[in-house]
Amino acid sequence: MKKLVTVIDLGSNKIAAVSASVRKDGRVNILSLENLYSRGISGGEITDMDKAVEDINSVVCKLQRHRQKRIKNVFVTTKSADVRMDIARGMAPLSKIPREITKRDVKRCLEIAAMVKVPLDRIVIDKAVRGFYIDGGASSIRNPVGLYGIKMEVEAFIATASQSKLQSITKCIDHAGLLLDGIHLSGIASANGVLTGQEKENGVLLLDIGDSLTEELIFKNSMLKSAHIIKKGASAILDDKMRVNKEKLTALLKEVFAGLAAGKNNFSSAVVTGGGALLEGAIEETEKLLGVPARIGIARNAGHNLNSQEAIIHTSTIGLINQIATEYKTSGRYKNPIRKAFRKIHDIYESYF
Repeated sequence: MKKLVTVIDLGSNKIAAVSASVRKDGRVNILSLENLYSRGISGGEITDMDKAVEDINSVVCKLQRHRQKRIKNVFVTTKSADVRMDIARGMAPLSKIPREITKRDVKRCLEIAAMVKVPLDRIVIDKAVRGFYIDGGASSIRNPVGLYGIKMEVEAFIATASQSKLQSITKCIDHAGLLLDGIHLSGIASANGVLTGQEKENGVLLLDIGDSLTEELIFKNSMLKSAHIIKKGASAILDDKMRVNKEKLTALLKEVFAGLAAGKNNFSSAVVTGGGALLEGAIEETEKLLGVPARIGIARNAGHNLNSQEAIIHTSTIGLINQIATEYKTSGRYKNPIRKAFRKIHDIYESYF
């Protein structure tokens, strides 16, 4: 059975969209992909609702040329200087005696963490685990599923955005005649699209340099360790003739790396993606300033032959599709209604006994 998924990325000043089919075994097949510079988006914010709606409609219409079914539901990835990444902890009681921890317990624990320290004017758009702790233990656990415990805690990054921003995105998607299935942070989605498991394990810095915003994320031991957004991007390093100014490029990278001193020991390589990765000298200057190997980040596991430009433009859209494919693969065993009901009864029993 195939699941059709469409992701729209509202970038610094562009809109990129991908439509794909996802199989139950997690395999992805890209059906179509499009992108355009938006007249209604600037700096990751919707600045003109009508023009943004027109641009989304234009992208979706182009996607539908390669599909037999009409696109109705979409996921959205977004980046904005308004997005905040805060560290939160959540604790979920399991039972009175030790029992096996399930994926449902992990999900519930993350949901509890997401409810902590979130102001009323902000909404959670994404979560990234830093570590799990069982029965008050001091050692961080990467994957608690299958272990035993009485209670479980999680420390996680909680990405939030203002309600007004998310309401604007929701209205924009609604006026385009689409249903919004969820909003995700583009930086985390890009990490799923361009980074290898080995890089996340060994420690890697991901730089997503957009037109007017730059996201920096550090992964170590397969977990997100830090995340920041810089209010400056590729447009800040071009001269009047749209050529790269090496001095401005160096200044931008120095500003980006200024806050990395504390986390410098957490990564041994760097991956640069986004439009800024294509600028002349970007990779070389990154290696020079950081003293670690660097490469261009391109979308992986697309099930489609992408040219170099497409592979960079669509890192967050394909990255989110990869994430959805993984979740779809692991959630299949709970689709049976009888199993689902039994699972619920089992959870209630273990909560009390």
